[in-house]
Amino acid sequence: MEDPSIEECESGCDKEVAPAVISVHPLESFVAVAVGSELRVFDINGDRTVSLLDGSGLPPHTDSIRAICFGAKGRFFASAGDDKLVKVWKTDSWQCVCTVHSEKRVTAVSVSHDGLFVTFADKFGVIWVASLVDDGEDQMSVHRKAAPLLGHYCSIITSLEYSPDGKFIATADRDFKIRISVFPKRPLTGAHEIQSYCLGHTDYVSCLAFVCTPNYPEGFLLSGSGDSTVGSTLGFCFWMPS
Repeated sequence: MEDPSIEECESGCDKEVAPAVISVHPLESFVAVAVGSELRVFDINGDRTVSLLDGSGLPPHTDSIRAICFGAKGRFFASAGDDKLVKVWKTDSWQCVCTVHSEKRVTAVSVSHDGLFVTFADKFGVIWVASLVDDGEDQMSVHRKAAPLLGHYCSIITSLEYSPDGKFIATADRDFKIRISVFPKRPLTGAHEIQSYCLGHTDYVSCLAFVCTPNYPEGFLLSGSGDSTVGSTLGFCFWMPS
């Protein structure tokens, strides 16, 4: 059963506005906020609003934005949503360096720590990957083609995150599962090795985050779910890599 927050009402009711999503730069120099199709980036150090440039003269997105993130230690910013577009921006100039057209609406997005790849998930549960490597084209916004990385077999992907060392990619879905997959050296050919599943949630998994501490510099995974015993408050589970 699909989430009504991701699919419009089929009976012809008004389109639902996506909930606001927020992302903070790793160095806390920028804050990005998306509400509906509106995307705003605020430069904290410069106390100003950033202008996003993609060469079209139009707004970055024409439909609800479902996912935004900073990646590659803050060098890139990615946005994606219901208009089936994934856009990647360089944060030193805020120019769009990559636009990927998805076949389906996008529900999650992430950029690899080395800045070589952008991965995103569509509402059919397929995770795609596209290269961010400069191919020499002298264009402000280079259109890229994505390749399938892995799938969750028709379950909507709610979140995806790279592990701190970049060796794994964690994906969560609405069927209560968290999958840890080995991120291959050649991801455009697909990710065929599953490291493990993190099971235990009894409701949809809504978000993921890797957290590093002095005691665990390799990081541990934090997940949020709708299975909390306290009303609608998210329940949290901690997963330690073995």
